[in-house]
Amino acid sequence: MIMSATSIVGAYMGALLTVRIPDKPLKKFLAAFLVIVGLKIGLEPFIEIPAAFTLTLTLGFVEQSLLAGLVGLAIGVVSGALGVAGGEFRIPALIYIFSLDVVEAGTTSLLVSIPTVASGFIKHCNLGHINKDAGVIAIIMSAGSVIGAFLGASFASVAEKDVLKVLLGLILVLATVRMVTKP
Repeated sequence: MIMSATSIVGAYMGALLTVRIPDKPLKKFLAAFLVIVGLKIGLEPFIEIPAAFTLTLTLGFVEQSLLAGLVGLAIGVVSGALGVAGGEFRIPALIYIFSLDVVEAGTTSLLVSIPTVASGFIKHCNLGHINKDAGVIAIIMSAGSVIGAFLGASFASVAEKDVLKVLLGLILVLATVRMVTKP
């Protein structure tokens, strides 16, 4: 809930910053980050990662809440600035910072994404960044996404977590390719 609240604020701020943040350097930095994280997640089932390269935090409730708020705010700003849901950043954060497994991270990300996307979308609409046709496409895709999320959740409990990690890694790398090649 804390991550969701700060993500909403971050997405709103990120949408405001779209005209102030240079697009190309931000995309290059995020692309490098996503490729590294995508490869790490996708290759984990095949390669044992040395303990020196893993992050294990033992935090109390207050510290964990503050960290969740900061991570949510940062991802919200990036989401709002780029006009993305942020799951590509949030899921790895939930896995590697908060030690959730891939299914828990994906499920938690869905809950945080809904208000984050709504906040960024509303601000982008107010700024005139979205035309009527794009709004209609978004509504239609939203309906499909709800159905897809329901079907995906139905299979998540029976899917092998290693297979999910490989798929997530592949999706992160492909999303990165799309982000850098998109005009």
